[in-house]
Amino acid sequence: MVSGLERAWLPVASFLAGALNTVAGGGSFLSLPALLRVMKGTGVGSVGAQATNNVALWPGQLTSVYAYRDDLKNHTKRLFPLSIASFVGGLSGAWLLLITPSKRFLVLLPWLLLFAAVMFVLSEPLGRWMAKGGSGQKRSDFWLIVGMAVVSLYVGYFGAGGGFLVMALFGLCGVTNIHEMNALKVVTAAVSIGVAVAWFIYKGSVVWSYCWQMAILAAVGGYVAARFSKKVNHKLMRRFVAGVGFVTAGYFFWMAYGPK
Repeated sequence: MVSGLERAWLPVASFLAGALNTVAGGGSFLSLPALLRVMKGTGVGSVGAQATNNVALWPGQLTSVYAYRDDLKNHTKRLFPLSIASFVGGLSGAWLLLITPSKRFLVLLPWLLLFAAVMFVLSEPLGRWMAKGGSGQKRSDFWLIVGMAVVSLYVGYFGAGGGFLVMALFGLCGVTNIHEMNALKVVTAAVSIGVAVAWFIYKGSVVWSYCWQMAILAAVGGYVAARFSKKVNHKLMRRFVAGVGFVTAGYFFWMAYGPK
C-alpha cells in the first residue's frame, strides 16, 4: 500500500531531480526510487519505471540547454559530432534496457547506482589529473567522440550517474571550464536521453499517468537550477549528491539482497 507521504514525495523528488541534473547530475537518485515506491503493486516492472523516469526527466534537459546557451559559444564545432555520438549510444542503450527482464534489472539496479555514485566521487579528481596530460586537440576530440558514444549507451540504458561520466570525460579531454562542461553535458544528455525517450514511447513502455507531472516539475527544476547554478556552492552540492547516491544504492542493495 502506497502512503500519502510517498505520493507527495514524487513531485518534490521530480523537481529536485531536474535541478540536480542541471547543477551536478544524479537526479535519478531521487526520482527513480520515488517512482518505484509509488508504482509498487501496480504491475509495472522496474524496466517500465526506468523508462518512465527517463522520459519524465528529459524536458529538464531541454530547458537547461536554453539556459546554458551562452556557454556553448566556444564549442560550436564540437556540437554536431558529439550529438551524433550521443544519438548512437543513447539508442543502443534504450534498446538494451527494453530487452532486459525486470527482475534482472532490479538485481542490476543497486550495482548501477553504486557505480554511478563512485564515478561521481572520482570524476572531479580524475578529470583534473588527466587534464594535466595535455594531449593535442585532434587526439582529445577523437577520444571525446568515442567516449561520448560509450557513455551515452550507459545513459540510454540507465541514466543515473551519466552526467558524472560525461563531466569526467570532458575533463579527460581538456574541457576545464565548469559552466562550459555543464552546457555540453546538458546538450549531449538532451540527445542521448531524447532518442531513448523516443524509443521508449514507440515501444509503449511509458506510464503516462506518472510521467506528465514528473516531466513538468523536472523541467521547471532544471530551468531554475540553470539560472542560479553559478551562485551554488558546487563542493557542497557534490557532497550532497554523492551522499544521496550511496544511500540510495545501499537501500536497493538491502531490497535486492537483504533478508526476505
